[in-house]
Amino acid sequence: QQSAARIMRAIFEISLRRGWSGLAKLTLAFANMVAYRIWRSQSPLRQFKNVPEIVARKLERKSDIEWARYADLTPSDLGELVGVPKMGRTLHKLVHQFPKLELSAHIQPITRSILRVELGLVPDFEYDIKVHGYV
Repeated sequence: QQSAARIMRAIFEISLRRGWSGLAKLTLAFANMVAYRIWRSQSPLRQFKNVPEIVARKLERKSDIEWARYADLTPSDLGELVGVPKMGRTLHKLVHQFPKLELSAHIQPITRSILRVELGLVPDFEYDIKVHGYV
């Protein structure tokens, strides 16, 4: 498992150094999938232990809804989406505990070769010590 991640990372490094941007993007995506053991087609909610396998599969079949839109759904909508109304409240809580950042940037030219960059990062999720651990 570690060897596969190292090999994929090496292929990414080679493609990056040779300037093959399309291949570098693809190999980076595969390297991350191998390293974190979660495929792009799988739901990020699989990382939580209290999501049943059948519910995760149903969420993965609903590919017409982007992951970012799950935060906009109500608990009852999430329950209807997976066909298990009782899981709606739990899924809603877990979706809002998934780490998400709001990013804002302000770029201002100072001279021809110098830019001032102001970057703002604001956490937009519910922090839970049981899920996220101590910092």
